[in-house]
This record gives sequence, C-alpha cells and structure tokens, in this order.
Amino acid sequence: MSGTAAVEVGPGRSEETEQGREPMECEQNNGEGERPSKLDVNRWPPYGLRMAYREYIAEFFGTLVLLLMGNGVVATCSLDKSLNFLSITLGWGMAVTMGLYVSLGISGGHLNPAVTVANAVWGKFPWRKVPGYICAQVFGAFTGAACAYSIFADLLKEMNGGNFERFELHVAGIFSTYPRPGNGLFSCFLGEMLCTAILLFCVCGIFDNKNWAAKGHEPLAVGALVFAIGINIGYATGYAINPARDFGPRLFSSLLLGKEVFTYGNCYFWVPIVAPLLGGIFGHFLYSYVVPH
Repeated sequence: MSGTAAVEVGPGRSEETEQGREPMECEQNNGEGERPSKLDVNRWPPYGLRMAYREYIAEFFGTLVLLLMGNGVVATCSLDKSLNFLSITLGWGMAVTMGLYVSLGISGGHLNPAVTVANAVWGKFPWRKVPGYICAQVFGAFTGAACAYSIFADLLKEMNGGNFERFELHVAGIFSTYPRPGNGLFSCFLGEMLCTAILLFCVCGIFDNKNWAAKGHEPLAVGALVFAIGINIGYATGYAINPARDFGPRLFSSLLLGKEVFTYGNCYFWVPIVAPLLGGIFGHFLYSYVVPH
C-alpha cells in the first residue's frame, strides 16, 4: 500500500489512513540520543503486523468490549430480578459508547456489519475491507460473549438447573435475541429492519461534516441513540440491530445449549442478520440521498 486513502470513519466523516496517517501511540517518543526503551511498542517483532491490521484489530476489540458489557448487563438483569428492561437498554447504550472509544479513531468504529455494508453500498467504504471488518466483528462478538459467560458461568449454571445440557430460553436470551411469544417472523423482521434504518439514519447525522451538533461527542451520542432505540421501540424484538452482535454470541451459546439456538422460533436466527443489513442500507440511503443538505 502506498500514499493515502480517504476511508469513512462512520457515515459522513472521513479521515486519512494507510501510510499517510500516523498511528495513535500510548508511549512518549524517546529524546534524540536516548537509548530506546525495551517497552517501546515500535520495536516489538509483531509491530509491522499490528500496523497492517490495526483497523481489523480495533474492530475486534471494540466489538469485544461491546458484547462483554452488553451480554454482561443482560446476565446481571436475569440474575437480579430487581433490575428491569430500562437497566438493559442503559447498559447496552453505555457498552456501545465504550466500544466506540476503543475503535473510533483507528477503524471508524463500525462494530456492526450493517454499518460496514451500508457504507460500502453507498460508496463510503472500500469493498475490499468489508470481509475483514465483518470477520473481526463476528469474532470479537463471539469472544466478548465468551468473556461475559466466564464471569457469570457458575451463577448461570445454577439458574439453569446446574448444567447447560438443555436449551432454556431465559439463558439463551442472555447472548442473542429471540422472538417474544405471539410476535411473528414478519413483525420481527420489519421491526429489526426499521430499528436499524433509524440507527443508520441518525448515525449519518451524528457523523455528518456539515451537521456539527455532536462534534467531539460522537461515542456518547451513538450510545444515547442505541439507548433511545432500545427503550422506545426495541422491546418487541430485543433490537439486535447488529448481525455480529447477534450471530457471534449465538455461535458461542450453541456450544453450551446446542443447535436449538438456531432452530428456535422457526429458525429465527436469520432475521437479526438479514433485516439489519437491509435496514442499514435503507437508513443510510435516506440520509445521504433524500434529506437535503
């Protein structure tokens, strides 16, 4: 790779990447003539790989933080009956904010295949990076779910009768979304699609160079947006609004609870994958090509 390339940092805002952009460094530069520190990350053997794949690494860790905290708050609310849906939505909003603080300045803080694909479809992100971003997001979500489980494992086993040999919805729902009783597939699909369309529509506004209402506070604004979606219109489906957030933990929970995590609810698992992808494309289109600037 040579030169610089403008890559979308969230919908609507770009910044230079590749060789033309200096990486964020945690350490201070050594003064001229000083002996280099052994702790200088620039001297680590894997430094070249770290720089070459920094965007994917940031997506991995950002999504890991998102799912560790998100699945963690659902587990906490499942164990402590004094907490309610408000606690879950607030916890997820804060989880999104923390995930963005980890990744925003490096990878753009997508943390969501719906964001990545929507940006690529409308020419704001290179297609060649899409597979790597999505793999990093799904693997980060899987790992975040595993970390959350490791914290609550004994308590969850007790809640599930001492083992995970059978599928229990109240345990499976800690990791992924499932249809509520009486809510059909079409309603769930439409709900997920519209919730994700609203997510991308508002995220485009938050990161719009010509709309500075959230400048400097983008992670907080997106976290507040996710909280608003959850508390207002997310109850019916559990508002996955993120294929990686749902599929990664579902893969992990299948190791504990079996294949029923995929077959439950007439094979519901595909809804929080397909619907957010379509909704994200539609929401991005509305803001970028319909709303006047």
